[in-house]
Amino acid sequence: MADKILVFRRGSIGDAIVSLPALAVLKSRFPEAEFRILTNAPVMNVAAPVESLLGGSQFATKFYSLPPGGGSLGSIISLARTIRKWNPDQIFYLSEPSSPPSLIREFLFFKACGAKKISAMPYGAEQRRYRRKADELWESECERLLRIVDAPDNPERSSWLEFTAEEKQDAASILEEGMSAGRYIAFSIGAKLPDKDWGDENWSSVLNAITQADRALGIILIGAVDERSRAFGLVQKWHGPILNLCGETEPRLSALVMEKTLFYLGHDSGPMHLAAMINVPCVAIFSARAKPGVWFPEGDGHRIFYPWHMAGTVTDKAGFRTAGNSIASIRTEEVIDACLTLVSRE
Repeated sequence: MADKILVFRRGSIGDAIVSLPALAVLKSRFPEAEFRILTNAPVMNVAAPVESLLGGSQFATKFYSLPPGGGSLGSIISLARTIRKWNPDQIFYLSEPSSPPSLIREFLFFKACGAKKISAMPYGAEQRRYRRKADELWESECERLLRIVDAPDNPERSSWLEFTAEEKQDAASILEEGMSAGRYIAFSIGAKLPDKDWGDENWSSVLNAITQADRALGIILIGAVDERSRAFGLVQKWHGPILNLCGETEPRLSALVMEKTLFYLGHDSGPMHLAAMINVPCVAIFSARAKPGVWFPEGDGHRIFYPWHMAGTVTDKAGFRTAGNSIASIRTEEVIDACLTLVSRE
């Protein structure tokens, strides 16, 4: 009988994407196993959940969702009983580590789910901290997850996520009907938290400079439905074709629509990770919420803007923190230069 493996991963699409390499490793180790995912509703209700990316993929046949805000004791017991009926053989902890008291509660919950083995629980400091790399960079959350599952290398991207022929055709149809420009970029305002938001004035300056440099260039707006009006307001002076897909496409389809863009422009967000996943260069704006590198887009060729002067004050522990007004130190002129360099490439 095939193994039953439950993977624990909280968060939204960005969290799901950085988990893909570790999931691919587990899938290669247990090719016949049935995988299910235990997740939660995103902290920000407008953020796309993990299931919106991994639903229907090779990594999950079913999803279990933790009650919002932790839920009542009754709801937690009910969920544990539901999972126990499935009778998982093993649980893998592929989420950002909780606090030590919460880890104890999570361990007890996993035992209540009937798991015969619990793997990658981040008990030790090494599992809870990011390691320093060269050139002031720290290992990414993706690399930390690979480390805790003892993976020697990052697997090929072809094993990360599979798209169906129907999804590819849907993306092609959207572009054929809505984007008349031969060259276009993707933009997402995508900051769900105030300390990750660079501000409309900065974005307007950058977008206006890009469209002045290439008046025929198109732009695709990617994001949630609540970002639709704001994103469209920022491109009122855009000269080329505009395709506003905020709230119109699910994450998997958004990724495919961005596949042939010159580059992605925007905040550190789920759409940024979607673009990087399909090898699109990113011009990404970061606050000092985490050590430099932890949430940077995977791959090469990205232009990253980070408050480097604050890097030494940021903790190397995984988990939530606020970043104050650190993002305000990033200068529009530098971002414009990076964008125009990419626009000028043939």
